[in-house]
Amino acid sequence: MAKRGRKKGGARYRRITLSLPKRLYYVLNGIAMGDERKLNRLIKGILEDKLMESTVAELELYLGRGEELEEEEEMEEAEEEKKE
Repeated sequence: MAKRGRKKGGARYRRITLSLPKRLYYVLNGIAMGDERKLNRLIKGILEDKLMESTVAELELYLGRGEELEEEEEMEEAEEEKKE
């Protein structure tokens, strides 16, 4: 009889931290009625739905946008420093 391989121990999911704008957090927290578990489930559901609808190319666009936004923020900060 063949041996079955061992499964790795530990949780099935990875824990991440997510920074949200306060406004968005308060809206989602209101929908979840202040319950942290419901809030986590809501955010997880939204992300899963978005990922199911998106292609890899569409998701890669977010990476490009992130870099562009960071560059714009750096330029704005530099302009503000020049004004001072």
